[in-house]
Amino acid sequence: MKKTSLYSLLVLLFAFLANSVVVAADNANQTDEERCQAYAKEDNVPAAELADFMKDCLESLKGDNEEKEKKE
Repeated sequence: MKKTSLYSLLVLLFAFLANSVVVAADNANQTDEERCQAYAKEDNVPAAELADFMKDCLESLKGDNEEKEKKE
């Protein structure tokens, strides 16, 4: 493998890992409601469906949080 190809691969890998860390840090500082609002915005949820989406999302995150607490 050429050195330039190896360097390009390493740069891409570093960028991917750095992005993952930033996303994890952003989620850690958000409330569950803020996270759900961000998910709704990313998924372009229509206003008519937003209330149901938020309810489902918050219930899902609550379940995830309870599972994490049980493991600890």
